[in-house]
Amino acid sequence: MTWVACVIMLSGVAFSSIEDKVLRFSTSGTDRYADGSAVVDGECYALVWSPKGSVFSGFNADGSTISSQDRVVLAAPLASGGKCRDTLFQVPADEYAELEGGEWAVCLVDTRTASGIPAGVKDNVPLRVNRWGIVRSGVTVEPASASALTLPSVVAKKASSSASLAAVSSAGLADEGSCASTLSAVPDSVMPPRITRLDLLDTAGEVWLEVADTVPFLSYTIISGSDPGNLQEDSCAEVVDGKSGAKISIGTAQSADCRFFRVIRAE
Repeated sequence: MTWVACVIMLSGVAFSSIEDKVLRFSTSGTDRYADGSAVVDGECYALVWSPKGSVFSGFNADGSTISSQDRVVLAAPLASGGKCRDTLFQVPADEYAELEGGEWAVCLVDTRTASGIPAGVKDNVPLRVNRWGIVRSGVTVEPASASALTLPSVVAKKASSSASLAAVSSAGLADEGSCASTLSAVPDSVMPPRITRLDLLDTAGEVWLEVADTVPFLSYTIISGSDPGNLQEDSCAEVVDGKSGAKISIGTAQSADCRFFRVIRAE
């Protein structure tokens, strides 16, 4: 599918069919992660579409949609200053006709790795989704010609493959701040992490677990306890990103008591 996207220029007018549509969205912030911290610059927002009368079903952890009927129309690192910048996305008339009557929404997507840095987007799909949330502001649809009149600094340009975008410095839509609070689903294809080795480093007072069967779009940590049926959060455990086809190591502190360990998804 070929889209038309808006690209910032110093001057000019928008060249497009009068029947093309421009989707416009933004937030006024401050948008936050589930832990209450403000969204970092470069974080992902996604423009999503669902069939008429339905609600967006959400994201899997690998960036795909839970429902095959939903579409991610645009995913991009749009966060700046704790909010989604005012963004225009132009759609050719014939392609918009396929989507007309459906439900549009914008989602804040928490894509941070264990280091706190957004993982980014590839082929219009977030590389990981920890949590997500629908923003309170809506999506407006207007003729491409109207955008040319109200935003003379924007020039329309054909996107040859994956969608490109532009963010323009206009006022955002009314919003009280959104939160990426909904935990993403783990695809059925993901295997449970498997502990393959345990090392005790007495001199350092550390325990290290070697773990297989992890995936890069999830982060992992340790729960532990003296009762294997009642393992609890381990406050000393590291959080480590998974790796495809390779083992990872997760460390925690030793204890004088006998302990049992389990590796889980870090939420």
